[in-house]
Amino acid sequence: MSRSIDAWIAEAPEAQRSQLQRLRSLVIAAAPDAVESLKWGQPCFARKTLFCYLQRARTHVTLGFQKGALMSDPDKRLVGDGKLMRHVRFGRSETIDTKLCTALIEEALRVDRGPP
Repeated sequence: MSRSIDAWIAEAPEAQRSQLQRLRSLVIAAAPDAVESLKWGQPCFARKTLFCYLQRARTHVTLGFQKGALMSDPDKRLVGDGKLMRHVRFGRSETIDTKLCTALIEEALRVDRGPP
């Protein structure tokens, strides 16, 4: 675990800290070999390539995916209209949906591995 990411989470408003810690723990559980780093002022996680990131905003936290447009999203929770990046947002008082986030992280890892 990265101390700089610990500090980034600690700087978040109290209402968001537990959300960010939960999201980070879900990423690490799904990809214990992922490399964590702060890039563009936010935590990013990489294996073969960058596969996901965390963001915080005034009203929400975000779990984002570098290649989200290539991911399967049966529940249609991913948003974004860029070429590749997509994300899911959680409002300050919203509970992190562990099942949804784990499925999305695992899908991001599948896409990161590329074709079999």
